[in-house]
Amino acid sequence: MKTSHWFVFIFSVILISCGKENRWDVELPQEKVDLKITDISKDFFDPAVGLDVLQSRYPFFFDNSVDNAIWEAQRRDTLELAVFDSVNKKFAEPVFQEDLKKLFAYYQHYFPNEMLPQVYTYSSGLQNLYEPVLYGKREGMLFIALDGFLGSESYWYKRERVFPYVTKTMNPENISPAVVQSIGREIIPFNPRQQAFIDLMVDEGKKLVLADALLPKTADELKIGYTKEQLDWAIANEGDIWNYFVEQNMVFENDKSLRERFLQPGPFSKFLNEIETESPGRIGAWIGWQICRKYLDENPEVSLQEFINQDTQVIFKESKYKPRKGSGNYAPSETASNDEVEKYE
Repeated sequence: MKTSHWFVFIFSVILISCGKENRWDVELPQEKVDLKITDISKDFFDPAVGLDVLQSRYPFFFDNSVDNAIWEAQRRDTLELAVFDSVNKKFAEPVFQEDLKKLFAYYQHYFPNEMLPQVYTYSSGLQNLYEPVLYGKREGMLFIALDGFLGSESYWYKRERVFPYVTKTMNPENISPAVVQSIGREIIPFNPRQQAFIDLMVDEGKKLVLADALLPKTADELKIGYTKEQLDWAIANEGDIWNYFVEQNMVFENDKSLRERFLQPGPFSKFLNEIETESPGRIGAWIGWQICRKYLDENPEVSLQEFINQDTQVIFKESKYKPRKGSGNYAPSETASNDEVEKYE
């Protein structure tokens, strides 16, 4: 985890239909979780703290192949100092730290045998804007580049020409969802032999259900990185999106391009028709989320640990997922219809 310079309508959180309880909104003990949070940049940019002291305190943060003179120059770099000043102003009130403590209180509740990580925050000098959160389960460390969450209208993001679809997830309130995604990548099993589109969707859905559990009071749009309008679009068009995947024979397809089209962040999902620019990116992840939620509705006795370790194909089959098709027509000019999900019925 090193680089040459840095280590490198409002929705409430309701998983199931109205009238039912939110299974994740559990009552936790009153004691605050013992989460240690250290600001590395506070020491790094303090001229009173010697470089040798920094290297002793944070050995994992330094690349030994870089000459000490370069590190010293970086500590005095005007751009680095200006970005760090913006971080200090934006996070003068450490609200995000309380949010992290709540998040890890739920984490400790659902995963009592897992140790809490040591959390390190830092200013990356704009180097880690696209991957501002890194979690190492084995190392027991969580790193958060706070300059990746300065607010979507930050001058620095305009200066760096960061795309708007990216900056909308670069607000302080996006820190906790980004942390959960990073945790999910570490603790949710990856099966290289199951890489059909449905497996990839359910895998993303698992990470979002993890957000349901660890952030039970957070709005759905924040968990997935949507605006409220984008979430509303996904909800209104769920049946048509799923019907498109089925009719285009995508559900059990191993086409790697589907990951880019429907699972990776982007300004919109790539349906290859006139409707696509209305859609949010990662719509396949959103569908996977709904499949996972439906599975948990059908299997309320399944624990969170059991769920994240469950086979993706089993989750899909036992979810009995069948959203109602709307009146939309998302198909490209030529459509090969094939109700491939019948194999599971």
